[in-house]
Amino acid sequence: MSLAGESESKPIKTYIQGLDERVGGGFKKGHVILLAGSPGAMKSSIALNLAYNNAKNDGMKVLYISIEESRESLMLAMKSLGMNPMDESKLMIIDLGKLRLEHTDADAGRDWFKILKEYLRKKVDTEGVQLVVIDSLTAIYALSNMQNPRQDLFHFFGFLKRLGITTILISETQGAKGEFGPHHEEYLADGTILMRFVDVGDVDVQLRMRIVKMRHTKIHHGDLALLFRDGVFTVTTPITE
Repeated sequence: MSLAGESESKPIKTYIQGLDERVGGGFKKGHVILLAGSPGAMKSSIALNLAYNNAKNDGMKVLYISIEESRESLMLAMKSLGMNPMDESKLMIIDLGKLRLEHTDADAGRDWFKILKEYLRKKVDTEGVQLVVIDSLTAIYALSNMQNPRQDLFHFFGFLKRLGITTILISETQGAKGEFGPHHEEYLADGTILMRFVDVGDVDVQLRMRIVKMRHTKIHHGDLALLFRDGVFTVTTPITE
């Protein structure tokens, strides 16, 4: 898709108050966004919030694929976030067990990137899926036996972009310096958002968000504090350390 076509498309809202105006109105259609962070940094909650609200408010067909958590666990998480059950034809939540049932070749010895590509192509072609969340890349790595990880990821990211869907890929940061992933995934993504905890004073901890990059978009580069109150996510200027 051309840059002109991208600029004419309505962005996909993040449904985080204060964030959309910092990323050019939302995520561009067709982009692959890497949402990386430490364990417990609300990555899945942010992705569920985005998936749920785009399905409910904007009528998008959304697919949430969970490799780690069961569908039942995710439904409980949604309830705790104030999200009511909705039409499964709009928001499809598929876990690893369901994926294995729907794809007879799905087992630990298979190529999970190939399985995901076949599954996603089917959902896009037959059900018109427009927005996909994959939770998480880290879990796929644990299942896959990648001989050439960077090449496999290059082809997988390219496949997602050719599908024309918007994709949110969740990943856990690695090492003491908080690298985005073990295979430099941030270079392949169109956008990268980093979540991390920051000590504030002697006793407080604050959850911070940083928009590292967003292709073809003027972005806010500084840290933002992420808050969740009364069923709404909001980003604000961080508390001074």
